[in-house]
Amino acid sequence: MEVPADAEACPICGYEFPVARPGVRPAAWLFVGLMVLFAVPLVAWLAGWLG
Repeated sequence: MEVPADAEACPICGYEFPVARPGVRPAAWLFVGLMVLFAVPLVAWLAGWLG
């Protein structure tokens, strides 16, 4: 028997399908990494820690 893809539970047995949680995409991690890579030296320079 086919069950619709958006069904939360099986209409026959009542099995509740697990809900996939959205994760953090690799692009988001790349963005965070680049921000840290460029923001840390900029803040250090603005604070006068770097020449």
